[in-house]
Amino acid sequence: MSKINLRKYEASLEAIGNILEWYNFALFMPFLHILSKEFFPLGNAVHRELLSFLAMSVGLFMRPLGSAVLGPIGDRLGRRKAVSISILLMVIPTVSIGLLPNYHQMGICAPILLIFFRALQGISLGGEYAAAMVHLVERAPPNRRGFFGSLSDAGSQIGVLLGGQALVLLYDFFSPEEIYSFAWRIPFLVAIVLTPFAFLVPSKVSDKKNIPRESIFKTLMTYRKAVICTISITAFSAVSFYSLLTFLPYYLVGGHILSLREATACSAQSTFVMIAFILVGGYLSDIYSKKFFMIFGIGGVTVIMYLMFLGETTSNQWVTFQLIYGGFLGTYYSSRAAFFSGAFPEHVRCTAVSLSMSLAQAIFGGLTPIVMGRIVGISPTLAALVVTVIAVGALCSLATLREIKVDRST
Repeated sequence: MSKINLRKYEASLEAIGNILEWYNFALFMPFLHILSKEFFPLGNAVHRELLSFLAMSVGLFMRPLGSAVLGPIGDRLGRRKAVSISILLMVIPTVSIGLLPNYHQMGICAPILLIFFRALQGISLGGEYAAAMVHLVERAPPNRRGFFGSLSDAGSQIGVLLGGQALVLLYDFFSPEEIYSFAWRIPFLVAIVLTPFAFLVPSKVSDKKNIPRESIFKTLMTYRKAVICTISITAFSAVSFYSLLTFLPYYLVGGHILSLREATACSAQSTFVMIAFILVGGYLSDIYSKKFFMIFGIGGVTVIMYLMFLGETTSNQWVTFQLIYGGFLGTYYSSRAAFFSGAFPEHVRCTAVSLSMSLAQAIFGGLTPIVMGRIVGISPTLAALVVTVIAVGALCSLATLREIKVDRST
C-alpha cells in the first residue's frame, strides 16, 4: 500500500526533493561573504574575494562531470535513479561544510576541504537538475509540458529563495557576531532533511530503458548542432542568474551600497518575483509560443543590465532594478525545460540536456562573478556590453534550434 501511495505522489516528492537539492547548493551564495572570512582570512581583500568566488564556482565547474556520470544513468536505468543518487551526493558535502572547522582552527586544510565539498555539490547538481527536468516534461500531458517543465525551474528558484531566507532568518535569532561565529553553520546542517527523498522511489517501479549504449562523445557529435545551441542559450541564463544572485549582492555589500542583510533580502525578493513569472510564463507557453517567452526574457534582462550600471544608481533604484530583472529572467526560464527537452530524442535526452546545460554553467556561470567583478572595475558599461553579446548569441541559437516530439513516459 505504501508503494502505491509513493507512486501516486511521486511527482510531488520529486519536486520537493528538487527544491531541497537547490537549497543546499544555493546556500553558498548568500553565505559567501561569511565563508570568505571563515576560510580565506587574507589581509588583501581583493585576493580573498577572488578565492571566495573561485570556491563558489568550483561547484559549477564540476557540474559537467556529474552530467557525464549521472546523465547516462538517467538514460539507461531511469531518470529517478539518477535523481536518487544525486540527492545522496548533495547531502554529505553540505552537512560536512556545516561541521568543517575554519582556517584559524584547521589551517590550510580548511579551505581545501571547503573546495572539495563544494566540488561534490557540483557533481550532484550536474546529474540531478536535468534528470528531474526531463522527467517532469516527459510525464506531462502533451498540452501541459510548458507548465510542468516550469515546475523544475520554479523548484530550483524556491530552493535558492530558501537558501537566501536562511540567512535572513538567522538575523531574527542571532546577532551579527553570533552569525559570523557559529550560527551560519545551522542552515548547512539542516541539509540532513533531504536524505529521505533519496529512498522514496518505490523499488518495483522503474522507468529503465532498454536502449543501446552510446558513448558521450558520440552523443555530442551526433547532435552537435542542438548541443551548441543549448549551450549558447544556457550561457545567457548562467551569466544573468549568477550576476543577479552572486555578483550583485557581493558588489553592493562590498561597495557599502546595501548591508549584507539588505542585499540578501533584495535577492530573496527578486527570486520570489522570478518564481511567479516562471509559473505564469510556463502556463502561458502552452497556449502561445515557448520561444516568444524566452526571447522576451532575454531582451528584458539585457536592457535592465544597462539601466543598472549607467549613471549614478541609488540604493532604492538598485532594489527596483533587481526586482524587474528577476521578472524578465523568470520569463526566460518559464518555457526553457520543455524547449530543451524537445531538442533531443528520448534515448539521449537526459545525457545531452544535462551535459549541454552543465558545460554552459561551468564555463559561463562559474566565471561570471570573477569576470563581472573585474569588468565593472574597468567600466560598468562594458559589463552590460558583455551580457549583450551573450544575449545575441542566445537569440541566434533560439532561431536555429528546432523541437521534436516528446513522447510521454509511463
